[in-house]
Amino acid sequence: MYKARLHGLVADLWPLIRIMQMTGFFLLDYHEDMSFGWTSIRAGYSGTVSGLMVIQFLLLFLNLMHQAEDVNDLTANTITVLFFVHSITKFFYFAIRRNKFYRTLATWNNANSHPLFAENHARHHATAVGSMRRLVMYVVAVTVLSGFAWTGITFVGDSVHEIADPENANETIIEELPRLMVRSWYPWNAMSGGGYFVSFIIQLIWLFLALLHAMLMDTMFCCWLIYTCEQLIHLKEIMKPLMELSASLDTVVPHSAELFRAVSANTNNPAATGDDGIRAIYSNQHDFSNFRLNTGTLANVNTGNVGPNGLTKKQELLVRSAIKYWVERHKHVVRFVSNIGDTYGAALLLHMLTSTVTLTLLAYQATKIEGVDVYACTVIGYLVYTLGQVFLFCFYGNRLIEESSSVMEAAYSCQWYDGSEEAKTFIQIVCQQCQKAMSISGAKFFTVSLDLFASVNQIIGKLYHVCTMQST
Repeated sequence: MYKARLHGLVADLWPLIRIMQMTGFFLLDYHEDMSFGWTSIRAGYSGTVSGLMVIQFLLLFLNLMHQAEDVNDLTANTITVLFFVHSITKFFYFAIRRNKFYRTLATWNNANSHPLFAENHARHHATAVGSMRRLVMYVVAVTVLSGFAWTGITFVGDSVHEIADPENANETIIEELPRLMVRSWYPWNAMSGGGYFVSFIIQLIWLFLALLHAMLMDTMFCCWLIYTCEQLIHLKEIMKPLMELSASLDTVVPHSAELFRAVSANTNNPAATGDDGIRAIYSNQHDFSNFRLNTGTLANVNTGNVGPNGLTKKQELLVRSAIKYWVERHKHVVRFVSNIGDTYGAALLLHMLTSTVTLTLLAYQATKIEGVDVYACTVIGYLVYTLGQVFLFCFYGNRLIEESSSVMEAAYSCQWYDGSEEAKTFIQIVCQQCQKAMSISGAKFFTVSLDLFASVNQIIGKLYHVCTMQST
């Protein structure tokens, strides 16, 4: 099976990647058949989808220009255009910067773990995969239901609007509108007959693709953060057992830098230690089957060369390699977060700029709600969906900040003072590296967190209050 040959996050995010490929994203890699013919067909399909997205969006914009004379129609059409700007920008943002997305996906292709912490790592990896796939399922389900709700409300209420009377500028007349999901200009008659059927099918396909394009990119970003948070939790949980293990190393040991160089040298040159090196230690589970990680004790099962601390040389190397594993894994997490920010930061900035203008106009439209009708449901639907998009990545961005901040607390709260000199140096390194919490920024203009979401809500509340005072 092709999926079994994939590695790292590509395999973990396989359902999301497959859905993105089906909806026309220029995600041309990660297929079983990568021949020129099939790649050309996939590129042609993505090009067709992109053409449909651009043409229909331009038709929305033409309708906006056509109805620019009336303030209410202008505001409503502007909200619609801005709402779908997310879909266009994210779809083509991915197409232009897909190499960066590939690089981020490939950052975590190394699934190696330390034998002492393999069970804990496997548990958190499974938790991350389960959370990511549930998130994909929930987001896709809500997006599809939103599309059906959008289509259904089109056939509720009267489909008319007021326009200026061309014969009398001081009077208005009622003009009938076609029952379509969005107001759009077409070069054919979209009121009835074949023209209406064609327009309805085009908008139906376009609507679902547009909603999915906007949400799938955000979902991939959130999945990356979920995986990162689980890795940080894994590192926090093994901190205390690691200190308990290092307490057994009460003999004189070299400085950490020298130790790490020595471990690397032993790994590359097994003969230097008279055994098979660290890789052999990793593969030979029998010699260390009596390690008791939960109590921090090491049971020596072999009658061989035992040092003053009661550990064989292999066991000492295994404990010291565990410290190196923690440092290297944390560096990998930091590098992964940096790649996420470089890949998605500009998209977050564009998203927040567009959402701010959209929510401002929605605050103005909300002041005109007088009862439970189609207009009220439409405005509230736009408002909830737009805020939901912002909340989605703000929630997981805030979780990243919390989990990374607690790493230093976990390091300081463990019994590092009972550990070896090597362990104390290790704790100092951890505290220095974790003084600043990891976070994702929108091209360095803002930090993605719940504080950002709260600030957006405060701005919308103030604007709504101002618009209400002016209308009264």
